[in-house]
Amino acid sequence: MKPLNTIMLACAAALSCAVAEEKKPEPTVGEKTKEVLKKAGEKTKDAGQAVVDGTKKATKALVDAVTPDSDAKKVEVKIDDNDIDMPAKLEAGKTAFMVKNTGKEKHNFRIQGEGVDEKFLMNVKPDDSKVMHVTLKPGTYQITCPAHEKEGDAMKRTLTVE
Repeated sequence: MKPLNTIMLACAAALSCAVAEEKKPEPTVGEKTKEVLKKAGEKTKDAGQAVVDGTKKATKALVDAVTPDSDAKKVEVKIDDNDIDMPAKLEAGKTAFMVKNTGKEKHNFRIQGEGVDEKFLMNVKPDDSKVMHVTLKPGTYQITCPAHEKEGDAMKRTLTVE
């Protein structure tokens, strides 16, 4: 009878160990802290990227407002209170739109198409000029004055790039 009791006792012990191993222990304070720090690190990284993106935008706006790049094709654009005056066709490549506001109201310049959607962060004041750099691909682009888009077709142009 002793061998049978020994076998049953061994089976019971093995079964108890197997059940104990299946239960996952509660995370320790150190493990919980590690998980919280990991999540905080991810949030900090996301916030840092947002700051970098904002800084890049601000820098681009400042640089574009100052001068055209020497390797860009310069295109003069005049915006007044009723019209956008610029060429209807351009060649593909790096382009500097030199936008001059000849009107009495604030205006802006927006170009959309072929993966491009750019506009000045701040409107162009009367008698002021700004420069926008865009690399144009062949295709069709819409030019608008976002400050006056709702006022009709006069403040809209179609640009063809070959």
